Amino acid sequence: MSHQVSVGAPARRVGVVDDQRDFTVSALRSYLRPHPDIVIVAAAESVIDLLAVTDEVDLVVLDLLLGDGSTPFDNVNALQAKGIESLLFTSGEEPELVRMGARAGARGMVKKSDPPEVVVAAIRAAAHGESVISADLAMVIDADPDFAPTLSTRLQRTLALYASGESEKDIAEIMGLSPHTVKAYLAKIRAAYAAVGHENMSRSELTRAARLGGFVRRPWYRPRRRP
Repeated sequence: MSHQVSVGAPARRVGVVDDQRDFTVSALRSYLRPHPDIVIVAAAESVIDLLAVTDEVDLVVLDLLLGDGSTPFDNVNALQAKGIESLLFTSGEEPELVRMGARAGARGMVKKSDPPEVVVAAIRAAAHGESVISADLAMVIDADPDFAPTLSTRLQRTLALYASGESEKDIAEIMGLSPHTVKAYLAKIRAAYAAVGHENMSRSELTRAARLGGFVRRPWYRPRRRP
């Protein structure tokens, strides 16, 4: 997809979050060199570190699997809270994480193995406010349609914690809610799954469905419990 850039229009500012930031930034800058309307202005190994440097970016090219234990759910939402769009940058081997990032509101996905022209097209489209729905992304999101009801951000967070093993009391403390509200949220979540054909789900069934739907935190991530 081509973009008509107005003469004198300010360049779109892009940040990069990747464990291999130097290598990734070097590659992306070489890809983007013929496109002065897109400028990489910051890079870090975590979203927290990037935002500590600047939040004056239009788009963040976001690696899915970072070493700080964060998830795409956390990272996409943290960026959105600052008004920043995100483009998932993946090896294509983590469908759960892709679903999680997409459902959190990422603009789309591009594979690290894609040809430079495909990567550039995806970055430019996302930086200009367009969705990037590739065949790969559509296939990943649609792989388990029965396990993917539409949930609000708050319900996604509740489900992520519940399916990771947190008790209702711990969820209430972590999210700053009352236990009664957590019970109500879990009832809404179960109702959403019932609406797509999965009624009276046990905790283990809900956990499995949440993982397949891309809502749950990965097993390698340990939720932070309050003392």
